Amino acid sequence: MMIALAILLSVLLILIAYIGRLLSEHFNYWRHQGVACEPPNWLLGNLRGLSTSRSFNQIIREYYEKYRNSAGPFAGFYWLHKKAVFVLDPELIKQILIKDFNKFTDRGFFSNEEDDPLSGQLINLSGNKWRNMRNKLSPAFTSGRMKAMFPLVIKLGYDLVEVVGERLKNHDDVVEVRDLAAFFTSDVIGTCAFGLNMNCMKNSDAEFLKMGRKALNEQRYGTLGFVLRFSFPDLCRRLHMKETLDDVEKYFMQIVQETVDYRERENVKRNDFMDMLIDLKNNKLIKDESGEEFINLTFGQIAAQAFVFLLAGFETSSTTMSFALYELAQHLE
Repeated sequence: MMIALAILLSVLLILIAYIGRLLSEHFNYWRHQGVACEPPNWLLGNLRGLSTSRSFNQIIREYYEKYRNSAGPFAGFYWLHKKAVFVLDPELIKQILIKDFNKFTDRGFFSNEEDDPLSGQLINLSGNKWRNMRNKLSPAFTSGRMKAMFPLVIKLGYDLVEVVGERLKNHDDVVEVRDLAAFFTSDVIGTCAFGLNMNCMKNSDAEFLKMGRKALNEQRYGTLGFVLRFSFPDLCRRLHMKETLDDVEKYFMQIVQETVDYRERENVKRNDFMDMLIDLKNNKLIKDESGEEFINLTFGQIAAQAFVFLLAGFETSSTTMSFALYELAQHLE
């Protein structure tokens, strides 16, 4: 009995030592390559303090400031347990994002199109799925398409001027420009991506605005869910884990379904992003840039690509617009 216990204990110790050695080699990879890297935490990598003492943006900024002048064009980084390159040189960043973007197809984001159709947006896809979807969507961002949608944005610009004028008439001493910019960008996204007049500038309690903010600010399962989805995406898909909140999914799937049904039934054309998505759904044959054939968009893919307009353009555009308006107010000339 004692001999068996001793053998079992020995095997266990050997196994622990082996796993420890593997982890040590893994987390010393960048050091062995001669690349600067902050010593990682064995659980969180270089994301130590995430959501407890530091935000993700703080971690990234501090890491950049630490290595920007001493590490060469890039530093090593551990995104949880995964090795990553932290690019520091602006010229290398340009090359990756512009010249060689087609070679960097995997972004590491989670998608589960079967259980969570809105997660199938372009920025979440990887490999051939990303490449095929990008080829389908590229025509939406040509100069001709942008010009066709511009009148829709111009009309909302006039509405914005009207709303500001009404507030000034009401003797509002302070106008919260960031909120106003968020209302404006919500209306632009609503009309260009979803084909609907959301009227957020005149109704700050609009459901579209509430659901948009909820989609951006609330996470299913919190930080733990994010860590699990990033670290074990295949397992999470087998467990049918979702990223999008149920009420957010229901709302956006419904408005896209209603818009598609109405336009197809009434043969409505508005020269917007939704028009192109509907065309991609209905065309019988589509080919990518190399001539390779691929299937048309499903309804779930239509909803996901419209949804990404909201996620990518809501806070980014409204924040940029807020700073631009502030600079214009400070420099009236």
